[in-house]
Amino acid sequence: MRTLLATLVLLALPMAAADVSGKWKGEVEVAGNSATPEFTFQQADTVLTGTYKGMLGEAPINGTVEGKKIRWAIKVNYDGNPITITYAGTLESDTLIKGTVDFAGQAEGTFTAKKQ
Repeated sequence: MRTLLATLVLLALPMAAADVSGKWKGEVEVAGNSATPEFTFQQADTVLTGTYKGMLGEAPINGTVEGKKIRWAIKVNYDGNPITITYAGTLESDTLIKGTVDFAGQAEGTFTAKKQ
């Protein structure tokens, strides 16, 4: 009975968010093109903020971290047009994120990010 109760309590606890705060180096592949942006994350509980720096300039990051799932977006100008780029991934380890990237619904690709 104790084992069942302990299991139920553990299942009822929310999954703790991993801490991804720090600098990360990305590798992005979209339609045969590649880029190596840098992300600096600050995390408070499940809220993710920070800065993107790459070929599209610099932009603030807004997102979430829930367990091993991570999602963030940046708003940049591309060829004079404002677009939102959304990253969605999984924390594979304390130093590696893998996932997909969506360029305002116009193109999709993959990314990896390694903690520096």
